[in-house]
Amino acid sequence: MTAADGAYSLLRRLSLAFTIVAILVLSMAGGLLYHSLSSQLTDRDDTEISVKLDEFLAAARQYGSAESIASNSALFREELLAHPAISFAIVDGQGRVLADFDRRDQRLWSVAAGNSAQQQPYSCSPPSIGPSRCIFGDEKLPSGESIRVVLAHEAKERYSVLREYQGDVWLVILGGSALMGLLGYAIAKRGLSPVKAIGQRISRIEAHNLGERLDISGGPVELRDIAGPVNRMLDRLERAFARLSQFSSDLAHDMRTPLANMISASEITLSRKRSTEEYEALIDSNIEECQRLQRMIETMLFLARADHSKGLLRLGVLDCHEEFAKLTSYFEGVADNRGVHFSLDGAIQVRADPSMLRRALSNLISNALAHADAESEVALRAYRSDEYVAVEVTNTGQTIPPEHVGKIFDRFYRVNSARQGSAKNMGLGLAIVRSIMELHRGRVDVVSRAGSTTFTLYFPAATA
Repeated sequence: MTAADGAYSLLRRLSLAFTIVAILVLSMAGGLLYHSLSSQLTDRDDTEISVKLDEFLAAARQYGSAESIASNSALFREELLAHPAISFAIVDGQGRVLADFDRRDQRLWSVAAGNSAQQQPYSCSPPSIGPSRCIFGDEKLPSGESIRVVLAHEAKERYSVLREYQGDVWLVILGGSALMGLLGYAIAKRGLSPVKAIGQRISRIEAHNLGERLDISGGPVELRDIAGPVNRMLDRLERAFARLSQFSSDLAHDMRTPLANMISASEITLSRKRSTEEYEALIDSNIEECQRLQRMIETMLFLARADHSKGLLRLGVLDCHEEFAKLTSYFEGVADNRGVHFSLDGAIQVRADPSMLRRALSNLISNALAHADAESEVALRAYRSDEYVAVEVTNTGQTIPPEHVGKIFDRFYRVNSARQGSAKNMGLGLAIVRSIMELHRGRVDVVSRAGSTTFTLYFPAATA
C-alpha cells in the first residue's frame, strides 16, 4: 500500500504508538530518578560541609584569637584529610587568610558569599576549583576579632556519578523503547489476527456459498461490532440474490411462453399456403403476445425504477372518496358483467402520488373483481388511525390459502398455477402494489379468511 491512496497499516501504527509511549514513560521515569539522585548527592555534599563548618567554628572559638588560628592552621587541614573534595579558608575581618588547604590549585581566592545566608549551602564556582557547593559562617572570637570560615565541596565527583547514571538512563530508554516496540508489534499482530481471519473468511464468500457466516462466538467482543453487521449484510445479500435468481428464472419462463406461442403458431401457419384470413388471425395473435411482452417489460422497468429511486414520487393531497369514484367508474363494465357492485366509504384525505395511488388501487380492484363471487360486493374503504391512513379493498369469494399469503407479493408468484399461461395474469400486480407502498414509506397487508379477502394500504399519517 502506498501513502498516496491514504492507506496505512494499523499494525505499524500500534507498534509506533507502543514505542512512543515507552519513550515518554521511560524518559519521565529516568528524568525523575536522575533528579532524585542529583538531589540526594547534593544533599550529601551539603550535609558534609555543614558539619565541617560547625566543627571549624567551634575550633576557632577555642583558639580564641586570629593569631592562634593562623599558628594552628595545620590542625584544620588535618580535619579534612579524609575529605579531599572539600577546600576551606579562614579569613579575618580585613580579608587576610589565616588558614586554608595549602593547595595552590584548590585555594578559595574568592570568598564572597553574594546574597547567600550564613550556614546555608549554595552553588558556587571558585576560580581555582570550579563548580562546587559552598557554605560560610562568621564568628566573633573571644579576643573581639571577627573571622569568616568558608568551605567548598567540589562537584566533580558528583557530576561524574550523574554522567554515568545519565548514560545508563539513555541506554535504558533506548533499549526499553526498542523492546517495547517489538513487544508491541508482537502483541498487536496477535491481537489483530482475528481481523485478518475475518477478512480471509469474507474473501471466501462467493455467490455459491452466500449462506456462510462469520463465526464470532469465540472471537473478541470488540469484533462483534464488525462481524454482526457483516452477517446481517450477508443475510440481506443472500435474500436479494435468491430473489434475483428466482426472478430471473420466472422472467425467462414468462417471456418464453409468449415467444414460444408466436414461434409455434407462425411455423404452423407457414407450413403451407393459408388464406388471407388465417394470416390475419396469426398476425392478431402475434400482436396480442407482443403486447403482453410489452406490458411485462414496462412493468419490470417500473419495478426496477422503484427499487433504485426515491425520486419517483410527486406527492399531493388526494380525497380517497373521489379517487374511489373515478376508479370504480372505469371498472363498472367489468363489474356489471359479473353482477358485482361497489361500496365506497371514507372521505379521508391522504398524501400520495396520484398516479401511483391509482395504479395500486387499480391493481387491487382488478384483483378483487377477478376473484369475487358473482352477485357479490367489492368494498373500498378509507379511515385514519394514529400512525397511518388506511385504504382497504375487500371482496367476497374464495380465500387465499395460508401457505400462499406470505408469497403473493413476490414477483411472478401466482396462487393458481393453472393461470400461468394467461395473457392477463403475469403475477406482477401485487408486486407493483408493494413497491409503490415502499416508495411511500408505508406497507401493504392482506387478510383472507371466512370467504372474505381484504388488502390494506397503509400510508404514514405524518404525510397526510
